[in-house]
Formats: sequence, structure tokens, C-alpha cells
Amino acid sequence: MNYRKLITAPITMIMLFFAVPGFATDVNELERRLNIVSEELDRLQNSSGGSGIAHRTSVHGYGETHFNMPEGAGAKLDQHRFVIGIHSEITNWIHLNAEIDFEHAVTENEFELGYLDFLVSDALNFRTGIVLMPMGNLNEFHEPNLYFSAERPDFHSKLIPSSWQQAGAGIFGAKGDISYRFYITNAVLALDGSRKFRPDDFIRKGRTQPSNIEIGSLAISGRLEKKAPGGQAGFSLYYGNAAGDAGHASDYSAATTIVVADYKTRRGAWDYDFGVMKGWVEDTDKMNADCGFYACAGDIPQSAFGLLAQVAVHVPQLLEKNTVHDFIPFIRYQKIRPNDEQGEKNTSASNHKRNFDVLSVGLSYMPHPQVALKATWNTNYYAGEEVAGAVAGTAGTSKNQFDMAIAYQY
Repeated sequence: MNYRKLITAPITMIMLFFAVPGFATDVNELERRLNIVSEELDRLQNSSGGSGIAHRTSVHGYGETHFNMPEGAGAKLDQHRFVIGIHSEITNWIHLNAEIDFEHAVTENEFELGYLDFLVSDALNFRTGIVLMPMGNLNEFHEPNLYFSAERPDFHSKLIPSSWQQAGAGIFGAKGDISYRFYITNAVLALDGSRKFRPDDFIRKGRTQPSNIEIGSLAISGRLEKKAPGGQAGFSLYYGNAAGDAGHASDYSAATTIVVADYKTRRGAWDYDFGVMKGWVEDTDKMNADCGFYACAGDIPQSAFGLLAQVAVHVPQLLEKNTVHDFIPFIRYQKIRPNDEQGEKNTSASNHKRNFDVLSVGLSYMPHPQVALKATWNTNYYAGEEVAGAVAGTAGTSKNQFDMAIAYQY
């Protein structure tokens, strides 16, 4: 039923009668009263169903199941994650986004994100809450049907630890073919008990769930993107002090800087994805010397480096077949250096075996853009010198792994 048509006319006549003594009234007062009536009608219409808050809230998410066969070990099956997300238009300019990640058959839970967007204009908007860091082209948009391999690329897990979230606030917007995000958040920490930097995966262990954690220090991060034919080019920056309140022997900041440049595009049937990453950590000599007082191993790396290059082809389009089904073979090379430069005063027996190159070939079959069945063969080539009797996966060796995945987005 249209409340506005049934009610507006008689109410307006009554208001005109009372508002116009002698049929001469103030126009501004008349407009004010009409606005009040219009807002009340909107409220009644919303509460009657059809456009209330329940109808402005949607549920979405994604999930993936993995089957892994690493060389020298038994095959494993893992319901890696199932994610439930909510988007709600609280008002036409205040939106809520939140996701909860149930990992490894619900044995681990993760609060993936939860923030409010205050939409002001295309060029300038505000965001606050638990946000995904704007680092690289996968961390913010990491649904498994958006990448072709069964597992997330090492570039986006060991170097840019997706999914990487922090608590804070910032701005975002777009103008023309340029878009941006800029945040101030809590920083990752290298000397905070459960939070630490490691030569195996750089800063990955320096993040944690936002559950009564010590803030330590603040960090700035941002991303600038420019639309390109069929895709985009992006540049990301992170800077923050990783020492927090630590520092047994002396005061230091352990300033951590990460820069990422990437380019992703689709030209006809061909898909290209390139990325380069570099990270630096200062004061590793002091932090490694202080590891006797904190839960770290004295092997905090001084720098990290990564490179990713991928080429894929959409076979039906290449063969000019008109079908929703997509078969996407791909080849990808990665250079993964989480311990690119060993930290000063490294007190551990670590070496460069943590650094490796990865060559991956695989196929993703997508019967629908939101569903993917994937298979990948990976060969890791580890840095260092091979010793007699070395097993696959140690310094100077190579190691193979075959992965399959069922991935979906809803």
C-alpha cells in the first residue's frame, strides 16, 4: 500500500489550514512542516516492511577445502576456511562491513574485519574499525575464486601476510581512474610475546587478533591505484615502529617499512599478474640482543624481498567459445626472501634456507565465476648449499607439492 499517496494530501491540507492564518503565512515555516511530515511518512514506510534495516542487510562469504600432497609426507585434507560476511546499510551514508573466518574445520576462529564506512563523496570518505591493510592487490580482496592456484601465493602469505588486519581509521575515495586508501592503525610488533618477526615469514607473526592487545605503536599505511586497460597498477606503503614498549637495554623504535608495487591486467584471453615487494627493519642488532628477555629467537631479519610473475590464459575465450565455463591454465614464478638480509647480532643458527624460489603450474576450472576447482603443482628451490644426505626442503634442495582445492564465493 502506498502510504504517501493516502496520507500526504489530507495532512498537507490540514497543515495549510493551520499554517496560513488569513491565507498569508511564512513560506519557510510551511516548508519546515512539510519536511517533518515527509520524514515521518518515510519512517512509517520503512517500519512497514520493504526497505527497513533487515532489507538493507545482506550476507555473503566464501570458503575453500584443500587437499595437499607434499613430497616426503602424507597427504592431508583441510577444510581451510569458511567465512561469513555481513554488509548493512545502516543509513544511506553509513555502511557496516564485517567478516568472521572459521578456519580448519572451525578449530580456529578469526575476526577478519569489522568497520564502518561514512560515505561523504566519491573523492573523500571515512572508515574506522578493524580494517584490512591496503598492501598489495590480494590482501583486501582475497576470495579464493579470485586467484588461480589452490593455495594463496607465497608472495601474499609469507611476505604480505594476507589476510592482514589492524585496528584504526582512515580515508578512502576515487577521482577519475585514480583510487586511494590511507589508514592510521596499530603497528605489527616484533618483541611482544606472541607477536614477533621471524626469518621464515618476515612480519607475519607480528600481527594478532584484536583481543585486549597492547597497542604498542601506531603505523601508517596507504595504497594508490590507477586503472589500466583490463586491470590496474598499484603502489602500497606501510611504516610503523615494531619495538612497541620493548627495549630492555636501551630505547629504540625498530622502524619497519614495507613497499609493494603491482600490476594486474587482462588482455583478451590472456591474464597477467606482477608484483614486487621490499621490507626493512631497523635496530635488529638491539632487538636480537634483547631476545633473551622476550619470547623471540634472536633471528629477526633485517630485510625481506619478494617477486611474483604470473601468466594465465582463458581457454574458451582463446578458442572463441561462447560459454560460462572457464578453463584457466597458468604458470607462476615467485622469489620469496623473508630473510633477504639477516638481522645484525643474529644469535640463532639460522641460515638462508628460509629463502626460496617457487615455480608453479596449474589449472583452475570455473563452471561459474564464483566457483573454482583448482589443481597446482609447485616446486620450491631453497637457497644455500646442499649437504650430504639432505632431505627435500632443506638448504640447497628442491621440494615438490601437489595441491587441489574446492573454492566458492556466495
